[in-house]
Amino acid sequence: MNMKKKFFTIMLAAAMAVNFGVLPTMAESNEGQEAEATDASEETEDSTGEADPSLEEGYTEDGDSYTSVVAWAKNGENDIYGKFYYPADFDESKTYPIVIMSHGGSVTHEFYEKAQWTNYVTSLGYVCYAYDFCGGSDQSKSSMTTEEMSCLTEKSDLNAVLDFVKGQSFCDQEQVFLMGQSFGGFVTGITVPERQDEVAGVILLYPALSVVDVLHEQYPTKEDLPTGEEASENFGTSVGAQYYTDMYDINVMETLGQYEGDVLIIHGINDQTIPYTYSVQAIEEAYQNSSSELVLIGGKQSVHAFEVFNEEGRKEAQDAVGDYLSRHHNIAEN
Repeated sequence: MNMKKKFFTIMLAAAMAVNFGVLPTMAESNEGQEAEATDASEETEDSTGEADPSLEEGYTEDGDSYTSVVAWAKNGENDIYGKFYYPADFDESKTYPIVIMSHGGSVTHEFYEKAQWTNYVTSLGYVCYAYDFCGGSDQSKSSMTTEEMSCLTEKSDLNAVLDFVKGQSFCDQEQVFLMGQSFGGFVTGITVPERQDEVAGVILLYPALSVVDVLHEQYPTKEDLPTGEEASENFGTSVGAQYYTDMYDINVMETLGQYEGDVLIIHGINDQTIPYTYSVQAIEEAYQNSSSELVLIGGKQSVHAFEVFNEEGRKEAQDAVGDYLSRHHNIAEN
């Protein structure tokens, strides 16, 4: 089905007037933007030092519109902690569309709960699977340390998760969507071209498409990159040399553009962590041959991870995601 490319210019004129100043480095995240989204995850042990039962396979909790069930995935020797979020009327004998949710740096799968995405998407009748990247943050419940993590290890994790989700009996094979937030959006964007025949759509929330440019600004040549002994902090998280070397040669826009489907990107105009202009560039250069759309969120609180505390912006983002999912569901049925 051919759909005209939509370029949502809500607040675009105002956005063009926003002065971001010098492009912030990944280590210069504006204060407060990540604070709301990086509340410490629950400890893996309780106050008595005993194992946290929430780590056990099948551990169940109820949310506003879902039931979550812990389901561990595997990526080689690594264990990936994740949860399925089932809608209230879930029937395991039926098949359901599924949204796989990949988190950003310094947070875990819990971001999607705090930002109300799991509540919203399950209320539409979808199953969600949110997980922790291996080494994705200090609070990750999956394998590996942050010093071992890179965009390519996370790409490998997402591929393993996609295989895991598609192996579930309740998975509608024609209706698997990928959602990525911040660095998880970057990872989703570079992963999906190789799996595009298995994915119904892609949703990127303020994807960290600036990371390679920032890296090149900090380290003009590969010889300048930190070694293993010079591991540094990124958004307050200690990362190793592999984080830099695995990302250095990626041509972001060229890689994104290899995905032929249409993409929904949502970005706040006051995001000083990842400038919204990178999402504009993605629509204009990478996704120009598809019916992709960019939703720009306005207002003073349209910062990085705005959904956690900006109710108006969250509602606008939810409406855009709901429209996108509904449109693609109808395409599949037709």
